[in-house]
Amino acid sequence: LVDGVLLFIVLWFYSRKPRPYMAVSGVFAAGYGCARFFTEYFREPDYEVMLGPWVISAGQMLSLPMIILGGALLLVAYKKYSTTSLS
Repeated sequence: LVDGVLLFIVLWFYSRKPRPYMAVSGVFAAGYGCARFFTEYFREPDYEVMLGPWVISAGQMLSLPMIILGGALLLVAYKKYSTTSLS
């Protein structure tokens, strides 16, 4: 439910207005990564990984790059948008 329906609703509302290039992709990647990270709490973990002082599952560890990629896409999209709109 979280990975599919909720993310679809968020993306649908977000993409209704014109957004900068790559912004919707960034929201999708970050949203899907966050949804997967959340749902991994309720699954049986494959194995656990030590990430500093935290212990997370392998699925949560694999979700972190999606969250970082989504945030990076949003930063790039809005940085390009703000520099092009000022010119």
